[in-house]
Amino acid sequence: MRSMAVIEIDGTKVAPNGGRYRVLAAACGLAVITYIHRVGFATAAAEFKGPLGLDQRQLSYLMAAFMLAYGGFEIPWGWLGDRFGVRNLLVVVVLGGSLATAALCLSTAFPAGAMALGYLLALRFLFGMFQAGTFPSISRMTADWMPGTERGAAQGLVWTASRLGGALSPLLVVQLTLHLGSWQAAIVVISLLGGVWCLAFWPWFRNRPTTTMEVNVPQPDRLGAGRMVRSGSVWALCLMYGCLGYSGNFFLTLLPDYLRTNRGLSPGTAQWLSSLPFACGVIACFAGGAISDAIIRCTGDRTRGRRLVGAAGMALAASAILATIWVRDTRALGFLLCLTFFGNDLAMAPAWSAAADLGGRLAGTLGGAMNMLANLSSAVASLLSGYLLHKGHVQVPFVVFAVVYAAGALCWFRIDLDRPVVG
Repeated sequence: MRSMAVIEIDGTKVAPNGGRYRVLAAACGLAVITYIHRVGFATAAAEFKGPLGLDQRQLSYLMAAFMLAYGGFEIPWGWLGDRFGVRNLLVVVVLGGSLATAALCLSTAFPAGAMALGYLLALRFLFGMFQAGTFPSISRMTADWMPGTERGAAQGLVWTASRLGGALSPLLVVQLTLHLGSWQAAIVVISLLGGVWCLAFWPWFRNRPTTTMEVNVPQPDRLGAGRMVRSGSVWALCLMYGCLGYSGNFFLTLLPDYLRTNRGLSPGTAQWLSSLPFACGVIACFAGGAISDAIIRCTGDRTRGRRLVGAAGMALAASAILATIWVRDTRALGFLLCLTFFGNDLAMAPAWSAAADLGGRLAGTLGGAMNMLANLSSAVASLLSGYLLHKGHVQVPFVVFAVVYAAGALCWFRIDLDRPVVG
């Protein structure tokens, strides 16, 4: 098999447009499926928590189990992607996550209470373990296949796709449940999407534009890993993304149940209000990447391009989510939730582009490190927020979310992308 021809853009060897855009399309498709699976659980949870005898606090345990596994396996998956390439790794993690999604249907075979909760905890841990490999691998793909001046837009499209999946998931699961007669059937259908993606992806994808199946991916240098650990910019990037993960986690996990339980909204209204922020995220993710790249092209300053957009997005999110504590009108609440998630997602593409810019050949490992911290902080957020909501302290979680968003905005001013940690 012949190697794919390469071209050079801004000193970076990349595949011709058709090749790298095909890779980008595959990454976007995977992002859609990943979030359909992830948000699908939160939607289905509103249906099965009653029959299985689960309350809001126990649901937060399930969210935390997912986040702990997701965070704990980020760096191992990222390192494996850097070391061996992501082609085979992605098939493993996507199929594993799809099977764990489908296995959710078996939860009703267990007696309500402790046994059902134990099964779901184990299942969510496995699901998190497999899903942890997705975005570090996409970061590795972006670093390998896209030139630096296109990485922001590429990451923006990937996260746009993820938000599209998040927006579609509640609607998809609810409509499939209505048409197929059970939430279990809906979960089986969405779990099949992962297998379809693997069948479409594996035959043609190569780890690098210049490799064939017979060529090994070069091993990342060990000195680069040491430089990563000692880099202040790496720590600031990881802390910033940890803040983003803590506050943004609410939309992925507790929002549907919060709207129904704490705001007293009907299932239909809660469904739409859970989807609308993700629809806004679709716009924000693309805009964040495109604006970031445009600033870099105009100024030649990569740090400024990522920093301005990322910090502005997190500051906007902090202001909007704090305002929700004074709002009672449903439409005003929906607007503020959308504005919060718009700000949240405005920072997503700059954050992941910064990981590719800063990490170089270790982009997958760095992406895994920052996503690890984000998901560990998300686990804390699920437990703490679930406990506070269960106890009736409805406003406190939102004050904490605002403070954490603001801290993340400040972290951007400690991130310097002028010199990558590894070339």
